Formats: sequence, structure tokens, C-alpha cells
Amino acid sequence: MLKEQDWALDPSGCPGFRKFEKVASLLRNGQASHTEYIHVQIPKRYGLVNITELVEEVLVRSNVEDGLCYVGAMHITAGIYVNDAERGLLGDISKWIEHLAPFGENYQHHQTGEDNGDAHLKSYLTNHQIVVPVTRGKFDFGTWQQIFYAEFDGRRDKRILVKVTGLAKIS
Repeated sequence: MLKEQDWALDPSGCPGFRKFEKVASLLRNGQASHTEYIHVQIPKRYGLVNITELVEEVLVRSNVEDGLCYVGAMHITAGIYVNDAERGLLGDISKWIEHLAPFGENYQHHQTGEDNGDAHLKSYLTNHQIVVPVTRGKFDFGTWQQIFYAEFDGRRDKRILVKVTGLAKIS
């Protein structure tokens, strides 16, 4: 059974952020569509890290005033979710996830030669993707809401897809 120290739990940032990669940006008839990858390499195998500021940077570059922001984990052993950025809650979430999909079990998936059966189950417990409304160029969040990346098979390069679409800001 993993312990809290086996996890990278960061309520305020993303340890292991590598770079942004602009994939596409289009502005046509007042409509904007902007796509970027956020590259990360979480320093531990497991992590719950706040990526709100990184996604906000993509939103600013998108020039979208009113629309939607899609954020998706591009790996089957990771997740994206919205919750409170409170350290104790991250500890509670990691403990709950570990209880439901414990490390070290004899998962059928391991018969393929892999050792990450728990990571697949853990990702199932979080969301694979989220959509956040954008109003007046900002995320239209409720109080305390933040965007988190959940990593369950880390220490290697991963990508997070951010796609922002909607009405562009008038210059």
C-alpha cells in the first residue's frame, strides 16, 4: 500500500512542468480555436498537481472572450479533475484512490508484462477530461475550484491537451 509520501501532492503548482507546445491557432469570422499541449514529467510515479495557472496561460494566448476550454489527459494512466486546492484534501483524495485501486495487487493486466494495473484503475476514478466555461476571458469557476492533473504512472514525459474555442476578443 502506498503512503502519502509516495505521491507528488501540490495544491499550488505543477512540479515537473516542461514546456508548452502550440499545435494550432485559428481566428475566423470572430471565432477563435486554439490548441496547445502542456508537457509534464511528474517527479514521482503518483501525483495530484494543480495545473490551473498553466491552463490559464493557454487561455490568455487563445484570445477567447466567451467560450469553452477543454482539458484532457492524453494518457490512459492519468486524469484531469476540478476540486479545491487544499493540501489536506489532496492527501484524502490520494488515500481514497489508493484504497480503491491499491498498488502491488496481482491485476490481470500484469499478465501482459506491465506493472501498472493500479494506474489504469486509478485513472478511471478521476475524469479523463473536463470542460470549463470561459466568460469575459476568464474561467467561470465557482469558489475554490481549480484544475488538477492526476498522474498514476509518472516519471516520464506526458502531455495534457488544452483546446479553447469561442468568440474572440475584439481588438
